[in-house]
Amino acid sequence: MKVAALCVLVLLAGAASAQAPAPAGAPDAAALRQTLAPFDTLLAGLPPVLRERLELHARAWLALSPEAQARLRLDLTAWDDLAPQEKLALRERFDAWEHLDEPTRGAVLQAEARLAQMPAETRAGWRARFDALSPEQRQRYRFDPPTRAAMDLAGQLFPFVPAEEHADTLALLRALTPAQVDALRRELRRLPPNRRDAFRVRLLEQDAQGRAALLDAAP
Repeated sequence: MKVAALCVLVLLAGAASAQAPAPAGAPDAAALRQTLAPFDTLLAGLPPVLRERLELHARAWLALSPEAQARLRLDLTAWDDLAPQEKLALRERFDAWEHLDEPTRGAVLQAEARLAQMPAETRAGWRARFDALSPEQRQRYRFDPPTRAAMDLAGQLFPFVPAEEHADTLALLRALTPAQVDALRRELRRLPPNRRDAFRVRLLEQDAQGRAALLDAAP
């Protein structure tokens, strides 16, 4: 099951179990455990990267006000009514936004505000220029500079990443320090081509400390 679907399930579980407004600030450990309890078995089988991501979504749910939770439940109902292709497109846009760094998110929101104030003819001109780009060029605009750099790195090191592992591989590469990237390059050069993707999967299965240990051990 994809993480996007898991996030929806966590939010629905939280909605069902919420008996009182969430406390201000970070959710307490008991509330977080209650929200994630229906997925204990599933979580045990997920790689650390995916478990951490799912926990972040659960914390985000608990931090919402009751009114925001109610609005989100309505949004989830509308989500169920969407066609599969529309869901896929929205998941891709959501994943892209989720991986933006804060400066890029702020720049995007400022650009959106400026665009909204432009005359309709000007907005249409910008839209036409964007539509004229190739699908690959349009795709890159969804990501911040660090993620675009990670995409380039993924293309160099792991050219055949399965679609369902693409986002997590980018997150992995973004989190590496320059020294760790150098160590990864050395390790991949040492490995036969048919074993390089297995090393990528092994990195995904580790938490940050485990990945650092693997890369520090690289000759």
